[in-house]
Amino acid sequence: MGHFSIIESSISDVEKLIENNNSSAYSNVADQFLPIGPQTLKDHKLDWDRVYQSLIEDLFQLSLGKRDRDHLKEEVLDSFRNSRDTRELVDVFDELYLSSNAINNITPLAYLVGNKETLTSRTKTMINIVQGLLKSPLNEKMISGGNNPLESLLIEKIEGLCQNKTFNEDRLTYLPFLADVFSKDIKTLINSPSYFLSELESFIKLYAFLYLTQLTSHVCIPDSRYRIPQAKPLYFILETERASKERHECNQYGYDFLFSKTRGIAFNLFPYLGYLNRLSKKPSWELVEYDFTYKVNEFNHTVAKLFDEVYQRESQLQKALNSGLTLQKQIFDKTDRKTANKKVVAIFEKIFAAEFITDRKAAGKYFVLNSNMLLLLTNLVINGSSESKLLIDDVIEGFKERGIWLDIQSKKALLKFYENVGNIEKLSDSGDAVYVKTTI
Repeated sequence: MGHFSIIESSISDVEKLIENNNSSAYSNVADQFLPIGPQTLKDHKLDWDRVYQSLIEDLFQLSLGKRDRDHLKEEVLDSFRNSRDTRELVDVFDELYLSSNAINNITPLAYLVGNKETLTSRTKTMINIVQGLLKSPLNEKMISGGNNPLESLLIEKIEGLCQNKTFNEDRLTYLPFLADVFSKDIKTLINSPSYFLSELESFIKLYAFLYLTQLTSHVCIPDSRYRIPQAKPLYFILETERASKERHECNQYGYDFLFSKTRGIAFNLFPYLGYLNRLSKKPSWELVEYDFTYKVNEFNHTVAKLFDEVYQRESQLQKALNSGLTLQKQIFDKTDRKTANKKVVAIFEKIFAAEFITDRKAAGKYFVLNSNMLLLLTNLVINGSSESKLLIDDVIEGFKERGIWLDIQSKKALLKFYENVGNIEKLSDSGDAVYVKTTI
């Protein structure tokens, strides 16, 4: 039970707040698994470049130390100046690659360059989330050739400045199933270096969104939070589709399921994770492996006393945890913490989910897949299999493994999309067997 010393400390902290009659100092800290805090949209600062840097370091087990872009540029150019073979090309290297962002298009090593700014707490959390999703590094050596001799020379020079970095095996994720597909997908992506470079940032945006939506479904649905996580239904439409109120699955388990102001479960995520963080650093589905019902009841009773609420002790752990979660949400709804919670949901919706939401006016808002994201998903599913093509139903199953569901109408629209792209193969005119091919 040593791991649950956290709950002992939390009980002690709340007892001190009771002594001082200071309920306003009861904080909700949910920064272990949630890369969002109660800031305004303008003040939410998450350094995605540092997230990419951390991922590339882990993938290739390489680091450029604390070099920033200017430092790397000067080192590389000085090296070229000091070589008889390249001194005449210094200005060419500088203009074509190093004084612009073009270097990002020729090697993933460019992402190893960081900046000197201190990491914000939200950036640290996002890095920890991505690290938790990556189960292992690449086994093979990085492909270091460029598209021409100049690029190859530049990549070789940067690689020579890199130092080895050990992959830290001690990783924690709330969603092991998502870590499985993330790890598989990132390694599939890296097999096509140019495609990897063009799609890496979209890939991370996709998985940040999938992580948050699946985390929300897992933590905020009582039947799910104490079971080993599996992909939960979340319905999308294609950007080319019409929407209507008759689309039952899309309306029941789509945008409104998370973000509706009356029933959206995303409004529970911040307080729930804040409560669980006061009990343990473990995910909720691991808590049920331990018998600490007495301590959970004690903590809940102490919090209830601080806020003049009534708490009925529970005889079972899950019931005690659920009562504590309900109490935490009540506290949010009755105090100015409600405003803080709205800020968290607004950042979730308007930053992390923005690219996946479409407003169809009278028909309402829906989660949507645009053509670029659809092709990325399709290529990941097919290229990650052992086949060169997959039945369209198997592609759709691959979507579901990643947390993306499509109803009957969207499946028809998907077939039409693939026909327009030209990456399908029909084995009969009846359309009974439709294969989808990669576009890479």
